[in-house]
Amino acid sequence: MRFSWSGVLAAAVFTAGVAWSPEAGAVPRELRPGTKANNFEFGPRFGYGFGHRHAYGSAWLDYLYHFSGDQSGPAIGAAAFIGGWRNYFGFASGFMFEWDFQLVPSKNLGLYLGPHVVAGYGFHRFVDDRYHSFFVMAGPTLKLCLNDFWVFWVRPFNFDGRIGRFFQPSVTSAIGAGITW
Repeated sequence: MRFSWSGVLAAAVFTAGVAWSPEAGAVPRELRPGTKANNFEFGPRFGYGFGHRHAYGSAWLDYLYHFSGDQSGPAIGAAAFIGGWRNYFGFASGFMFEWDFQLVPSKNLGLYLGPHVVAGYGFHRFVDDRYHSFFVMAGPTLKLCLNDFWVFWVRPFNFDGRIGRFFQPSVTSAIGAGITW
């Protein structure tokens, strides 16, 4: 095979033409924004409670319905957390509110950032101590919609507060996946 400058020039012109075309920056169909209003999401959640100074893990499950009819805008639903770590076990459920904003609307990319708030009731056991509480949690959510069906999300930090016989603040993180319909 012989080296040809004309072949290199033709490849460069073709690549430049593709790069400057309006379609070159188009987002693949698989990464476009979601068009369905319902989400079911699940994943592991890890945290550290400052009141008893203990680490714990749990499963995060939630259902959200977006009022806009697609994956953006305000959404309400329910969330549940169940699990524990070493001497702690807890179950909590409550109402959830999230407002998803499309991060790159100019590129039509299904990447969303939204704050969420969850509030509800929890039952907890730490060693032999059982107690009930009201909890409030808030933090950001980063989501990616894939094929208008899958949702991959991360909640890098949540600030939690349990109010019962005492106040227990904690910080949690969660990562997971879900489906839309």
